[in-house]
Amino acid sequence: MASEIKSDKLSPSGGTALQIGDASDTITIPTGATFTIVDGLPVASGGTGLASFTAGDILYATGSTTLAKLGKGTARQGLQTNSGATAPEWAASPQSVLTAEGDIIYASGANTLAKLAKGSDDEVLTLASGVPSWAEAAGGGKVLQVVSATKTDTFTADSTSAYVDITGITVSITPAATTSKILIFGTTYVANTGGDITTQIVRDSTPIAIGTADSNRRVATTAGSPRSLYELQSQPFNYLDSPSTDSSTTYKIQGQGNFYVNRTEEDADTTTAERTVSTITVMEIGA
Repeated sequence: MASEIKSDKLSPSGGTALQIGDASDTITIPTGATFTIVDGLPVASGGTGLASFTAGDILYATGSTTLAKLGKGTARQGLQTNSGATAPEWAASPQSVLTAEGDIIYASGANTLAKLAKGSDDEVLTLASGVPSWAEAAGGGKVLQVVSATKTDTFTADSTSAYVDITGITVSITPAATTSKILIFGTTYVANTGGDITTQIVRDSTPIAIGTADSNRRVATTAGSPRSLYELQSQPFNYLDSPSTDSSTTYKIQGQGNFYVNRTEEDADTTTAERTVSTITVMEIGA
């Protein structure tokens, strides 16, 4: 029959070591009994060396005989090794960073995840200061707007020393951006009363698309000389301009010489006399 000893405390008879039983003995703690080790059972003795835990804690070794605990992370974090490769740690996972439909993940720094929220319809992904961002699609090479004017009536000029505006061959356009280019094209139909007829494209008050000045030579965009009273000559023009403005800009055609527009010199009521139309069209081309 097993003997029973009742005591509130057992102490070693000498020193600080207390042994219970021998190596071949079986020490039994009955079911329902509580055996408390105040500071935790040492790792070397098969324990953890820790006195308490919190739900979700993870044990890991900090040394050959030492255990530590890592508290649980937040929702959808991932377990990884720290930067020193010495211990596990919780870090943002793609699932924890992406919180809304359409989010895009990218690196905001070395080994750091960040998200870019979805953009608006028709926006495109681009870079701004090295970071992904959404922006409106560039209008590169696209026709953004077209403005045109058609002159159906006639015009007469007698100016051999200076250019004059040909009324009706004028358009105004307001570019959407300072980086846009303006494509100018059209045709002026002219007849003369003698000598050459020259025309030039003018932006506001500045002639553009003209030849290089040399001594007293007349500079122009187009030039020609009809050969008879009943000959109309077409003087087509086209030029890609870079006005570098987003303000209203006027393009017009000026002429120099003794000439007519949209009619022959001999404008008699006969089948040999013609009436025509002259046009100017400008297109804004996105950068």
